[in-house]
Amino acid sequence: MNRLAHSPLKPAARRRTSSAKEAQRVLANAVKSAANFRPAPSVFGDTSNMAVKAATVFGPYQNRDKWRVIYDQGDRRTSKCFATREEALAVIETLRASLSSEAKKPIGVAIDEFLAMKQRQGLRPVSVKVWGDRLRRDLPLDASLCSVVPQQAQAIYDAMTESLAAATHRAHLRFVRAFFAWCVERGYLAANPFAKVKPVGKPKRGKPQLRVDEARVLLSHLLSQAQSGDDRALGLSLQILHGLRSGEVLKLRARDIDGNGTRLCVAMEGGKTANATRTLKITLPDLQALLMRQKSGRAPDAWLFGDGRALPGDYLWDYLTRTCKRLALPHVCPHSLRGMHATFAVQDGASAEHVAAVLGHGSTEITRRHYIAPGSEREAQSRNVAALLMQPAATPAEPTPEALLKLLRAMSPDERAALLASVENKP
Repeated sequence: MNRLAHSPLKPAARRRTSSAKEAQRVLANAVKSAANFRPAPSVFGDTSNMAVKAATVFGPYQNRDKWRVIYDQGDRRTSKCFATREEALAVIETLRASLSSEAKKPIGVAIDEFLAMKQRQGLRPVSVKVWGDRLRRDLPLDASLCSVVPQQAQAIYDAMTESLAAATHRAHLRFVRAFFAWCVERGYLAANPFAKVKPVGKPKRGKPQLRVDEARVLLSHLLSQAQSGDDRALGLSLQILHGLRSGEVLKLRARDIDGNGTRLCVAMEGGKTANATRTLKITLPDLQALLMRQKSGRAPDAWLFGDGRALPGDYLWDYLTRTCKRLALPHVCPHSLRGMHATFAVQDGASAEHVAAVLGHGSTEITRRHYIAPGSEREAQSRNVAALLMQPAATPAEPTPEALLKLLRAMSPDERAALLASVENKP
């Protein structure tokens, strides 16, 4: 038995064993090389008008005693040499099998992978939804990744500019560019087709806001409609009076109305930012009564607005649009009511820090840049200075009889006699 175990292999068996080991070595090196075959590339020619295509592998080409493989990334190439032709062929086969399937991946499938990655990174569900909505709106979902070339990328952005405001289409461009940058990092594409697309237009800061008289007309109408049982009017009233986001209004639950209608617990389950969770004091008696009526008959965890189902984001938007048209007011969106609240609060003397806390902002920078109307803080400061300087000077108060009697009793007999003499001698 021992002799059989240690008997030398025949030449043919040794050759088969040697060939198997060599094949395993070549395959292992090929897989290792293919995985790391991304050295810093050299740029070839003018890339401004080159199509972004799927990465391609060429070779092997004999290079003295080695074999060269070229990795073409569309606008740049990388080459690497291998010791044997078999090893180079194994690398080429591995890379081609990987790249051909990845580059032809439908954009919609890649977006799903991208959103799953964002979710694993801890992005809030509402933010993941925003990413998905913007990407799916702007990109052809059934087309392959490699089909989007720079010219088509420019055309996609041009289409955005025709239907979206400057701030919006510039934001959409950032989202799309970030998605394709991720595709490049994943190895799905050789280059980002949106890399050289430049944003156009000057974005406006903040949204149009109503004047004070216009806001009074709108609020009076909304409170009247809320008294009639319209919950959309009540939600918009909350945005005017307390600066809530539309999403915060629609996600209120019955138990968020606390203290017999005097406290409003906002975004208790988490909101757009870490500062969104806050408790606001309701001081208007009419609004307290409306909120308590809206809460009545609902389970503690039931939605405060609607018929028990999650409401779409345009639930308040469409209603406000029709209301502005009916009242002959300038068209504003629900989010502008939040900015209007900030502007009026500052004009009435509230600090930017206080307003930021009410709106759920982490700092005053966003509040000042996008919510408080330009000049509102300076206007409030000027009015406060004017009120201080224009108020009449304080006049001394007339002494009471009790104070005079106390003063006379505190005098000496001589002082009282002098005082009486001066009164008698008064001209």
